[in-house]
Amino acid sequence: MTTTQPTPTPQPRPLAAGHVLIAMIVALLGGALLNAQAILRTAETQELGTGRSVAMAFAEPLASVSSFLQLDVPREVADDALGRGVPRRDTSIAVPTTTTTTTTMPPATETTTTTTLPALRAVTTTEPLDLWIIGDSFVELFGPALANRSTDTGVIDATVDFRFISGLSRPDYFDWPAYIAEQLPEVRPDAVVVQFGGNDAQTVAVGGERFELGTDAWVDLYALRVAEAMDILVTGTERVYWVGLPIMESETFTANVLKMNAVYEAEAALRPTVTYISAFDLFKDETGQFNNYLDGKHMRYADGAHYTWNGGYRLADAVLPAIAADWQILLP
Repeated sequence: MTTTQPTPTPQPRPLAAGHVLIAMIVALLGGALLNAQAILRTAETQELGTGRSVAMAFAEPLASVSSFLQLDVPREVADDALGRGVPRRDTSIAVPTTTTTTTTMPPATETTTTTTLPALRAVTTTEPLDLWIIGDSFVELFGPALANRSTDTGVIDATVDFRFISGLSRPDYFDWPAYIAEQLPEVRPDAVVVQFGGNDAQTVAVGGERFELGTDAWVDLYALRVAEAMDILVTGTERVYWVGLPIMESETFTANVLKMNAVYEAEAALRPTVTYISAFDLFKDETGQFNNYLDGKHMRYADGAHYTWNGGYRLADAVLPAIAADWQILLP
């Protein structure tokens, strides 16, 4: 009897280590090309220095190749469809439903001049106050919270317009004054609430000259940029409410916040239609220090800076009375 031996199953040959390495490099390069624009934007927002220079040296040619081959198109289409375009701008926000408790807050500290201003128009349900809330990532939740509180009055229509990773220090990345000037004729707000500074505490360069963060030269340059934004705003609206930054967990960041807040307050004092609203003390605990929790509620995220929803509403409840006082609005 003849026994038939089974035919052995061919075993796949393992890839050589060199082939595996090449495949990994190709995959990484392909992923980088598909995300080249995001890589470039991240490099652009880094603070000046060797790290940024190295990142830009890698990102710029990568983005050029990606754009030439149109490999960035699918990512851009997907980001636009998902509302994740960078820099992102959220306008006419439908505020997510959240469970909040209305807390009566004392108005934040305000700074105004004593100049007599023309009377403001009457605000009614048929002719509501058009409020434009703009700024950087600190407006992400504070803006919708203020819009929610404004809607509760029945006489305010609020629009929130913010961009992540933006500010006044880096017009080369996103030029807020130019954007404001472009949008004012379209938005035509009666009043504007502003909060910047989250990304502004960084060394910058202008015309080849370097301005080190915290120096007098840096403060003077920042004051010019704040003044530019304020001057554009006051020409296109009746009132501007410039909200300062709160105390931060980082002592270094807090020191920079105090410098920036001083600029906001000083520049607002020069313009009768601009009101500076301080948020610094509003987020201190009973010992006068930073705390993520105030009155038993979680106010700030783990980064020790940005507001949670509770923090956004805490600030909104302090800002809205200043607006209501100017426009003779009865708060609920």
